[in-house]
Amino acid sequence: SWIFKPEIFYRFSYVFLLAGCSIHLYALINRMIIMQRPPVTTLYESVIFVAFIAVLLSVVIEYFRKNSSGLFLGSIIGSFLLFVSFGYESDGDTLGMLVAVLNSNFWLATHVVTITIGYGVTVVASMLAHLYLIKKIINPNDKQHLKKIYDSLLGVTLFALLFTLFGTILGGIWADQSWGRFWGWDPKENGALLIVLWLIMMLHLRITGLIRPLGFCFGMVFANVTVALAWFGVNLLNVGLHSYGFTDNVATNLFLFIFVECLFAFITY
Repeated sequence: SWIFKPEIFYRFSYVFLLAGCSIHLYALINRMIIMQRPPVTTLYESVIFVAFIAVLLSVVIEYFRKNSSGLFLGSIIGSFLLFVSFGYESDGDTLGMLVAVLNSNFWLATHVVTITIGYGVTVVASMLAHLYLIKKIINPNDKQHLKKIYDSLLGVTLFALLFTLFGTILGGIWADQSWGRFWGWDPKENGALLIVLWLIMMLHLRITGLIRPLGFCFGMVFANVTVALAWFGVNLLNVGLHSYGFTDNVATNLFLFIFVECLFAFITY
């Protein structure tokens, strides 16, 4: 739509993204009915749920902004995360039973869903920062479009902080009930806290005027790195109460992803 017949292809893109999102939701609901539990219980389910949240939020951004940035982000994030999910699908059998300590529908529906939504919203915020930096290089004079992207980024970052913060607090309450302590510096807890602290730092820097929109976008690119470390990095350590077991090649892929993100941030900035 950016190259040829923008009106026609824009509508096609919107319809296809909505259709994909609807099918995804239908599949998630079916999983919940079959397993009789909330949508996120394993690492695989967290990947497909974050993909859904990211696409849904992208559709909402597009509905309000109508500048095709939401369609662009939704297509890329959704496709990338569902591709990543293939690595965690356990030879096609993804409907495994849970260990006893995790089998609590109340906490799975509150803490786990909230923190996973936080991951998804943070990823969208970070990708909006990517888009801003790319757009700034391609068309630096289009200030109106850049401002729209930046305003969306600021709003989504606040939402990301809301969900990650409350998700982390709810996780502490669950930990207190299950393990007898609110906080134990477990790798997963540290990862969740890292995302919260990074978002707070970026928002404070922006509100106090220490950084401009360009600097804010530069910093928000690294929000993706904090999510990757909290989400997948914990498993690499193979320690703590949240480890799901080591996965082949995930270390290489994770460090490659972090390297590419750092490279992108510095080059575009």
